[in-house]
Amino acid sequence: MNDEMLTLLESSFNLTVNKPEELVFSCLASELLDENKMKSLLELYTPMIKGTEPSVGEVYMAGWFRGPMLGLIYTLSAWNKVPDLSLDNLSAQIYKAYYNEEQYYEVSFLMHNADLIAAPEQTDDSTEWATEKLMIFFEHTVRPVFETIAKAGTLNAGMLWSQLPTSLAYYHERLMNGEDSEHVKQAAERIFGIVKSLEGAVFGRSKNPLDVKFRMTESLGDPDKQVRLKSACCLYYLVEDGNYCFTCPKIKEDVRIEKRAAYRSKQQA
Repeated sequence: MNDEMLTLLESSFNLTVNKPEELVFSCLASELLDENKMKSLLELYTPMIKGTEPSVGEVYMAGWFRGPMLGLIYTLSAWNKVPDLSLDNLSAQIYKAYYNEEQYYEVSFLMHNADLIAAPEQTDDSTEWATEKLMIFFEHTVRPVFETIAKAGTLNAGMLWSQLPTSLAYYHERLMNGEDSEHVKQAAERIFGIVKSLEGAVFGRSKNPLDVKFRMTESLGDPDKQVRLKSACCLYYLVEDGNYCFTCPKIKEDVRIEKRAAYRSKQQA
């Protein structure tokens, strides 16, 4: 893998070959399957993100896998190659980061072996190969970690899976409206289609938790624009000084109407 590829994976998908300067915790990703270690990690991590309930750490940890999921989709679409995202090849890294001089905690996955695996050249074989790689990632990387979080924590695995579809939809939109070539966009449409066509059994669920139909609502600031509601609550309201997101599916539409009116009034002031 060349430097440009590595930089993209690190900056956009939290996949790296580097150890951060202000590392505060690291473990082999395979250790996330140990229920006792998972309990200890959740107890460490939840206060870092200012969660007021244990469930906050659980859903935020589920969110760790957004980057690798989207990175896998991109590498399949743009390069027709994949990194090794098996738990044995990854280490989870929690480190201090800064934005506008404010400190927060970020997470990345260190790839011990960064070599890319190329798809076969035949189109049919390539589709079958991409399906296999996606299945392996969801079934053998994400699913066992989510099931361990569910055992060690307070939420069921379904709530953890529900943290991913919104990011999937957002990234699809961003990629299709971005600067990548039409060839990459066509390939991405195929990959997104494969993701949504996977059987529920891959995820340990009765149906595919990523194949979600989103509800839409009027944008906060633009009356002519529709935005999607999140597929599930992210529990930000249980973070210190947090609140319900405008697109939270938990809040009623009349609350959103009040939020819109207050926001637009403030903008016009």
